Amino acid sequence: MASSRAGRTYRLEPLDTSGVFLGLGVVQCLLLGGGITVAVLVLTAGGPLGLAMLPVLLSGGASFSRVGGHATWEWLPMLAGWGWRHLRFGKRWDAPLPLWPTAQSAPMPPCLDGLDIVALDWRPGMELGAVRDRHRRTLTAVVPVSGHQFVVEPRPEQERLLAGWGDLLGQFAVERGVVAHLAWSDLAQPSGLGAHLRWLNSEDRGTVAADATASYRDLLAAGTEAAIAHHSVVAVTVAAERLARRRRSADSPRVTADGRLDRALGGAVDALLRSLRSADLTAADPLDAAGLQRMMRTRIDPTGATTPLRRGRLAERLGIVAASDAGPLVVEATWSHVHVDASFARTWWVASWPRLAVPPAWLEPFLSAGGVTRSMTVYFRPVPTHQSRRRIERDLVKLDSDAVTKEEKGRRIDARHRRATQALLDREEELVAGYPEMGYLGLVTVSARTVDELEEHAEIVEQLAREHGMDLRPLDGRQDLAWAAVLPLGLAPSTLLAA
Repeated sequence: MASSRAGRTYRLEPLDTSGVFLGLGVVQCLLLGGGITVAVLVLTAGGPLGLAMLPVLLSGGASFSRVGGHATWEWLPMLAGWGWRHLRFGKRWDAPLPLWPTAQSAPMPPCLDGLDIVALDWRPGMELGAVRDRHRRTLTAVVPVSGHQFVVEPRPEQERLLAGWGDLLGQFAVERGVVAHLAWSDLAQPSGLGAHLRWLNSEDRGTVAADATASYRDLLAAGTEAAIAHHSVVAVTVAAERLARRRRSADSPRVTADGRLDRALGGAVDALLRSLRSADLTAADPLDAAGLQRMMRTRIDPTGATTPLRRGRLAERLGIVAASDAGPLVVEATWSHVHVDASFARTWWVASWPRLAVPPAWLEPFLSAGGVTRSMTVYFRPVPTHQSRRRIERDLVKLDSDAVTKEEKGRRIDARHRRATQALLDREEELVAGYPEMGYLGLVTVSARTVDELEEHAEIVEQLAREHGMDLRPLDGRQDLAWAAVLPLGLAPSTLLAA
């Protein structure tokens, strides 16, 4: 929301925490209802009052207490999912190693099961690489993007660029659109100035004055700590379930569902490229199959060695990744992190965004944290207008009924309830004004070479998030699935959380 043209600020709406009844979620209502039901059955059977009160106290404690940083009732689905995955897939997955090179798709762990990289006909003489999800029946294309030096631009220019990004998202929020979701993903890692230090210590540099060597060493030591390289991409995903069924005439050629999905992805990529360039973003051509394989290899193991090889096969020195080498070799999931090849990773969900109005460049200090290898992915799901309208009306009725119930029971209506109601009214006004709604979800992953380094970098990222108004919640018990969702491969969580 804009406060004034001279100093425009933006407010991210809070998550809907009103629950289904009096602020209680579905699991809490089931626990309390089950405890009360058991108590009634015990009393009906003639049991003592103390025994009948025990299930009520247990269900109440599970519904309102907290253990280990989580609400007690949240442990039920986490432990159930954790146990089911370990019983079904085990704790560790190892890729089968072929006896000779093959062009087949890379074997994938359970968290990436069903994915493969395909090449589609796009433009004359050009192929479009796509990540195909056989289970969800989706196709995802990835476009590398870069922009102006957003932070150093004057405030009006920042607002204009941000408005262009909003227009880009808005064009995909149509009633019968084939785009399931878009994703912006940024990989930030140290820029590699350590290669200069290695050259400085080598014998190939020749004779250099001692004072110049010392000065250059100090400069590189300071630069290595602060310099960060960013690799940003935008991914667009189309889904077969969104394809409109059209009647085919007798003389029209027969097109399969896969063929229609391929065409839909090509059209979505063309529209995305036009919108990116209209928003003054530098968009390269979408990655082909080989480019997707290289990107997947980099994102899977971002802490691996980046020094160019001077010996070995030409393909290795050029950084060519074969299809059979794109996936991970080892995935070992624990409760609090996942071990993938040579990297240890931990993933958080952005549970809450800043509650106060923020300027356009508020996220830049978090993205530029030095010395930490970090990936941040934000999913955007277009919400059709009629669905937005129904949901706003439903949530307003729920909040109003909760307010009436609280007043009748003598309970006060807190500020969180009032703000949630005002956010819904603001969304309704924006919807009437022609601004479509987008559901969004943020995920952050930190990668490190060792567990100790991961713990250290995790504390840095959590502190930076708190300083900038974000609440990061670790996705304990689901680290392998969360890590896979951060990769720009179209694996959006089944439920996107709208702010």
